[in-house]
Amino acid sequence: MPVVDSDVAKLALALLREGRGLNHPAYSFLSFYRVIERAIPNGKDRGAWMSEAVERIEDRTAKEALAKLRESYAGDVGMHLRDSGRSAVAHATKEPVANPDSPLDYQRLHRERPIIEALAVMAIEECFGIQTKHTIWKEHLYELRGWKPIFGPDLIALINAGKTPDAAQTIDLPKINLRLRLSEPYEPLELLHPTGWAVHDSKAEVQYRSRDGYVRVVLLLDFAAERLVFPLDVGLQFADDGRVEAVRTGKIITTFIHAYNGNGELQVWNAETDTLMSKCDAFIPVNVVFNPEGAKAELDRWDAEIVRRAML
Repeated sequence: MPVVDSDVAKLALALLREGRGLNHPAYSFLSFYRVIERAIPNGKDRGAWMSEAVERIEDRTAKEALAKLRESYAGDVGMHLRDSGRSAVAHATKEPVANPDSPLDYQRLHRERPIIEALAVMAIEECFGIQTKHTIWKEHLYELRGWKPIFGPDLIALINAGKTPDAAQTIDLPKINLRLRLSEPYEPLELLHPTGWAVHDSKAEVQYRSRDGYVRVVLLLDFAAERLVFPLDVGLQFADDGRVEAVRTGKIITTFIHAYNGNGELQVWNAETDTLMSKCDAFIPVNVVFNPEGAKAELDRWDAEIVRRAML
């Protein structure tokens, strides 16, 4: 959640909530317009911004409303929203005036409300720096946020430029916990120890090993694209030495892979500070069809092997 210190920004957010909570489109429209007024107090600047910003609307509902409006109105949409929307609701000294008894006025304001709401959201984001969930998702800076202080801006710039760091370059990698959101921790993936790092294809590769030595984890940090890459084919490797402890670990890793393929959301925690370093959105496997019966059979085979080795 963003921390909002500005009283003006807090009022703008309050007006946005008010607009969303009002059932009548006229009063709701007016609250959304007041958001824009708080964000851009100068009327001339506000009008110019609205006329320009309406072309950058991304909200699907607002874009549909805008397209519908342009079927019957070819003029400046920003000016239309001011005159036929805000002024028509707030004032009655000159036309146009929104008539509370007119179903046509009610329906028009209802149709155009998504446009003014989208502009209100944009004004808060652009003028006060309070990002929407959609913007945060588009930028996905959360994927590498915790790794950037570790590598530092100079080394990241070097990696992004496709250059190889000096062989003497060292990085103090922390121990990590590899987890899935809303899942209990997977014991072999807790307190993973760093074993090295490398740079190739303009990406940083960090390598970790489990405490028991059976699991090797590789993460790719694509700083240029702001992506944490976890390729299952090489990112999670299991070594079996024939002991019962190994096969117990193998079953847990298999359970993790099943959960990850089921739209798991990867998280990397700093095990030394117990803070979330980075996270990914839900994993969507390609050309993979999950087979519940097959998954259960695979885990049953692990259980059978655990029993067999325990009896040796």
